[in-house]
Amino acid sequence: MDFGFTKEQEMLRKAARQFAETKVAPRVLEVDEKGDFPFDLVRQMGQMGLIGLVNSKEYGGSGMGHLARMIVIEEMARVYPSLGFFFQAGNLLMYALESFGNEEQKKHYIPDLCKGNKISAFAVTEQSGGSDPSAMMTTATRNGAGYVVNGRKAYITNADVADVLGFVARTNGSFNAFFVDKGTRGFDVTRRESRPGFRSISVNELAFTDCHVPQANLIGQEGRGMAAALPTISAIGRTGAAGVALGATQGAYEGALKFCRERVLYGKPISDLQAVQFMLVDMINDIEAARWICYRPAVLLDQGKSAKDIGVDIARAKFFAVDVALRNCLKAQQAMGAYGQSPEYRVEMYLRDMLELLTAGGTQEIMKVVIGRSITN
Repeated sequence: MDFGFTKEQEMLRKAARQFAETKVAPRVLEVDEKGDFPFDLVRQMGQMGLIGLVNSKEYGGSGMGHLARMIVIEEMARVYPSLGFFFQAGNLLMYALESFGNEEQKKHYIPDLCKGNKISAFAVTEQSGGSDPSAMMTTATRNGAGYVVNGRKAYITNADVADVLGFVARTNGSFNAFFVDKGTRGFDVTRRESRPGFRSISVNELAFTDCHVPQANLIGQEGRGMAAALPTISAIGRTGAAGVALGATQGAYEGALKFCRERVLYGKPISDLQAVQFMLVDMINDIEAARWICYRPAVLLDQGKSAKDIGVDIARAKFFAVDVALRNCLKAQQAMGAYGQSPEYRVEMYLRDMLELLTAGGTQEIMKVVIGRSITN
């Protein structure tokens, strides 16, 4: 498949890289150490039109599509994976609303989300697990002109900074998708999980206690909540995780390469040592392979293919990119020796962050299940 980029896509990559290198890179160590959400950087990305890439111009997006989004995620994650991961979760509700919401919902919420003036999150996973929707315990009980929601969600990215949160709940024998605004009575973000990676991106537990959600907050058709949630998780969550892994691996490789060129042993740079060269060769080969595998589903989505139709391509991208990231971020550390553990080189940060991607958007084992079924069915 030819990924021949358009002039606009090349300009987008250049703008995203310049922003990442001039605005983000100088602050990475400080922001990551503090663990605070980078609101100012997100707003700047919104002003540049980098957030609403898959949303249409009618609702404040740029309409550039999924490949454009992959390009931006890759460039941000190359410098700071946490900022790339923001897109993995921050675009979920935006996509769900545009794909399945009504006109009033789209006009009211999407423009501010595209601009970075507001932040969103999307909640499906519960303590009972995220891979098996049938185990969902959160309920939405019909009550007059709305629903009363009770239950808990776990491991929800961006929840404590989100102005609006989408979620799925069980109603009798079916599922519904809703959204709720921050501050709604009966809806609480109960705690922030302590995580080794993506330090500036929060992961939280949520609690719904007799929370009244009006009918107007229903996303899509009643009883069709999973029909809205699953394509969203696939097209946005899994592709986003793949893009973050791709960008982080590129960043780790570039960091290791720079170090190995500058580090002198036995009178010459260690990049001249065959053992080190072989590490670098393995890394760049994996990166190039992952880039093609990651770009493919983005191009197919832009061509009008549904997330269901290309679910295998999406699962393969997520699985392979994360697998590549884990082994090559570790390889970058090995090539750098003890310096690979130093925060100033950022390689140890890439490895910590990649551990988080083992479960984001679905576990690696679930990706294998999706791919395996396509082989045997």
